[in-house]
Amino acid sequence: MKTVTIRIDDDVMTRWDELAQAHGLDSGHLMGQAIVEKLEELEDFYVVKARTAKPFQPVPNEEVWRRLGLED
Repeated sequence: MKTVTIRIDDDVMTRWDELAQAHGLDSGHLMGQAIVEKLEELEDFYVVKARTAKPFQPVPNEEVWRRLGLED
């Protein structure tokens, strides 16, 4: 496990500590959880962004029906 040092405005850190204390949580543990959640959110965002960047090829209705085995 690594230790990371960041600069945070005093008012933000005060709010963070108050939130953690109000819910009986360790401030450092809560910060670690927040980083993991944001990381997962960003990973999902970039997967979607990469997938939607590819040109879309429309499929004719007849082909959809054929693929689903619903053609007459």
